[in-house]
Amino acid sequence: MNRFLLLFLCIVLSQNVNAQWRLIYQSKDILAEEADTTNKITSIQSRGALSKYLVVHSGSQQKTLVPKKAIWGYIDGNNRLWRSYNKEFYQVINYNGGWVEYGITRLVPGRPSQSFNLQLFSRTLDSRVYSNWMKAMGDLSQNYIVR
Repeated sequence: MNRFLLLFLCIVLSQNVNAQWRLIYQSKDILAEEADTTNKITSIQSRGALSKYLVVHSGSQQKTLVPKKAIWGYIDGNNRLWRSYNKEFYQVINYNGGWVEYGITRLVPGRPSQSFNLQLFSRTLDSRVYSNWMKAMGDLSQNYIVR
């Protein structure tokens, strides 16, 4: 019995834990399952905040340029959700249906070796991103508390 449990544990732990990379074209596609294709995405790279394109690598060693404006975001190999907004990518940290919390790491101006984490908010998955929670909830009445 112990050998069986040990074998089962080894098989489970030896499986690749990386999730499938996938592009998301609309926010409603987040929960949709991707069709099983032979040309799977292996990685997605941003070419910087000034670039209009993402580099999408597929399993057949092929690179494709995808316009940032054409997609809503993507899911990376660690199953993290990223939203494209104003040619930058923000990681979706929390979404509860009432508001969305994002995170991004920024460099300290004048000190390129130091960085800080910045929290951002929006009312819905498709609305404007704000650095202030109250501005993001500006369309709600004062008596309506979302948190």
